Amino acid sequence: MAAHRMTAEPRLVQVAAGVHAWIGAGGDSNAGIVETPHGLVAIDAQQTITLGTLFRRSAEASLGRPVCRLINTHFHLDHIAGNPAFADVPIIAHQRTLALLHGMLGEGTGWSVADAATKLKLFFGGNFSELVAPDDPGATWFEARVSGPGYEVMQLLAPSETFADMLALQTGRDMLVARYLGPAHCDGDLVLHVPRAGVVFLGDLLFVGRFPWFGDCDLAGWIARLDSVMAMDVGVVIPGHGPPAGLREVAAFRGLLSDVLEAVAAAVRQGWSEEAVVAGVRLPHHAGLPRYEAWLPANLRATYRALRR
Repeated sequence: MAAHRMTAEPRLVQVAAGVHAWIGAGGDSNAGIVETPHGLVAIDAQQTITLGTLFRRSAEASLGRPVCRLINTHFHLDHIAGNPAFADVPIIAHQRTLALLHGMLGEGTGWSVADAATKLKLFFGGNFSELVAPDDPGATWFEARVSGPGYEVMQLLAPSETFADMLALQTGRDMLVARYLGPAHCDGDLVLHVPRAGVVFLGDLLFVGRFPWFGDCDLAGWIARLDSVMAMDVGVVIPGHGPPAGLREVAAFRGLLSDVLEAVAAAVRQGWSEEAVVAGVRLPHHAGLPRYEAWLPANLRATYRALRR
């Protein structure tokens, strides 16, 4: 797998015949395009309507074909807030994605969200306020993340179609297969595989070049989903954040998650309190990753509480 660097501007990269990745600027959320005889299938919609529109127009102009469907890999706003830019085509997601949106926002097909607390839940998980207190030194970063141009009042659009376990779309000589394998980074995560091209889109099941945010994840489930991916015959893996990668990066990221789980589990067995875990557990092999220092405490809290349930 050829190396790719972070990009200062979002850009479309061909990763296989008929398969393209839209790489977010500076590690922002990625998206994808798969060509089919009926048009382009977009994978994820970016984090604002403006960025979603840029993604769609750039793909259609570059490839000379219209988008005919959009698939959301999960419910977090940095991947679905651009859905209104695709309002004229079917928007597909797992049924748990729609259920989670309804649970947080109420029934309906669209919502207007202005308050920071709701935006933070939709970006970082329903337990965000339990992991980051308002007086936490890092709280200002999160507040800034959901503020500013494009984020003041977010117009959100729900998926229009859902499925339970698997969806397969013919792309010509290949297929685009979307599978739900169980709760992981959040519930509703999809693995999207283009078998003959040897490409898989993982959404936020994979972060490359950044320490991940756990939020309300199922950490053991997340590790198990990556085990399933590592058994697949693929050469190119598109993460939710970071440059295109391969199974080596999947294995390394799986190792990071496992290291966190094992370190916290060992502390729990020794009778450590939650505060002792946050103060005392460190992962020196991963300390060089961006956001390690900022996000480790909340991730340790989330892991400790899951193990103590």
